[in-house]
Amino acid sequence: MAAQGTASAQVVPIPKPRKRAEKARKSGLNTNKEGSVRNVNGKVYVDFIYLGERVRESSELPWSEKNAKEVREQLDKVVVQIKDGTFKFAEVFPQSKKTDYFTKLEREALGSELTPDQVAFREFAFEWLDLKRGLDDVTGRTLREYKSYLTHYLVPFFGKKRFAEINAYVLKEFISWAKGLKLKGISVSNESIKRYFVPLRMICEDAAKKYGWTSFNPFHGFRLPRSRGNTSGNNGEGSKKREDILPFTMEEVWKLRRHLPGHWIPYFDFAFSSGLRPGELIAVKPEDIDWSKGVLRIQRAITLDEEGQRIEGGTKNQYSRREIELTPAMLEALKAQRAIHDNLGCEYFFCTPNGYPVHLSNLRRKVWIPTLKEAGLIVRALKQTRHTFATLALGCGEDPNWIASVMGHCDTQMIFKHYTRYVKGATGVSNGTSVNAVFQETKVESGNGR
Repeated sequence: MAAQGTASAQVVPIPKPRKRAEKARKSGLNTNKEGSVRNVNGKVYVDFIYLGERVRESSELPWSEKNAKEVREQLDKVVVQIKDGTFKFAEVFPQSKKTDYFTKLEREALGSELTPDQVAFREFAFEWLDLKRGLDDVTGRTLREYKSYLTHYLVPFFGKKRFAEINAYVLKEFISWAKGLKLKGISVSNESIKRYFVPLRMICEDAAKKYGWTSFNPFHGFRLPRSRGNTSGNNGEGSKKREDILPFTMEEVWKLRRHLPGHWIPYFDFAFSSGLRPGELIAVKPEDIDWSKGVLRIQRAITLDEEGQRIEGGTKNQYSRREIELTPAMLEALKAQRAIHDNLGCEYFFCTPNGYPVHLSNLRRKVWIPTLKEAGLIVRALKQTRHTFATLALGCGEDPNWIASVMGHCDTQMIFKHYTRYVKGATGVSNGTSVNAVFQETKVESGNGR
């Protein structure tokens, strides 16, 4: 709305509807002069009803009869647009504090008719998170991660943008901005950046599905940053070479075992010899073990909910719900743990020295990392016990199908994808005897106990 000039303050009168006998007004005009133009603190304001809500917005023009008349003409056009469904609040009042509010009302009223330049990222992003929460198709821990990424990275950068403003160049700007944020003096790693893009892509794709944006693709021409062999990240374990797979050699397993507190030796003996996920391991209950058949049933896992609280839930997927025929090395570790458990009487088979359920964060901080440092070993994630089992089993020539079934994979694809470089040969053994011999030898080398 643009005009200029000044005059005495007054309210522009709103004419009453013309009688039918009078000459008809031109089509496309606000025949009944709905809405009004007012003088508010020396500025020309419009006052009208939109989607059942009263709108009072300033044209930012000083009050004058000329300016009021021009604004009145524009308001007439607005009223006509409202009636034919073509009015978009954000286009006429882009600086209004109520732009997002009315954009939301428009979305609810018009649904898929909204275009990418009419939908705000922030509003849809949290709507998307609520939908994910309601569908219950991801774990609480994943929800917690998504919420953290939204709160600390995605919304602070994209929050005030419309989806139409997101493109390959803006995505590069986001990466540069994110890397400029430092925690304890350490820049965000490329691996972390890639994790932020997981919910970002899903948000953009789901927005396109909801509103029918068939040609909307903000990732066209964009590539994620490459991973680097030596990156520093905020992983809670200091700056180090970051690799997804960093297994132990058998010599390192022996060395670690010699420095472990006695209470935790059976736990880690079983972790290394079974390849269970840490969350599955601490969820094992006494009734899951069939001592007569030598079988362990994996039926649940411990994870974190959206608030970071420890909860008991299902396994990662249907293939992770499995029965494992225990090798002698696995059975020996479980028998040693049974003596500890029977003495403490915890609900879960593996427990703390005080008989409480194991919290992985505490185990990592109070036992795992201090022991690695004491043994002079590279600090790495707890899940490396699982990777160690896989790489050692392959190196011993165990059948990949047996390894996949023990680890809870649906087939051997994951085994070959992640661990192929560790295969030194294949003997066709499919019952764990080869890798069991290695773990049995570990007991001889390191001694029973410390």
